[in-house]
Amino acid sequence: MSPELITLRTEGRVGIVTLNRPKQLNALNDQLMNELGAALKAFDADENIGCMVITGSEKAFAAGADIGAMATYSFADVYKGDYITRN
Repeated sequence: MSPELITLRTEGRVGIVTLNRPKQLNALNDQLMNELGAALKAFDADENIGCMVITGSEKAFAAGADIGAMATYSFADVYKGDYITRN
């Protein structure tokens, strides 16, 4: 399945990941984080990629965590679940 919230491309030996939730200023939600983690792992495993660049689409790189998407999480869910570093 291809990612929905990021775009991927290569330029020479550079793997480029673009966060693509412009209406939400590329706020990080579960789906985006999972797609980003998978993309970084794939680029890391590719011997033809020498470096990776993460960039944002349109006006913002990333607004930070999508607080609306996290509304049902408790502090323990986020802290113990390694919300940001899980991938």
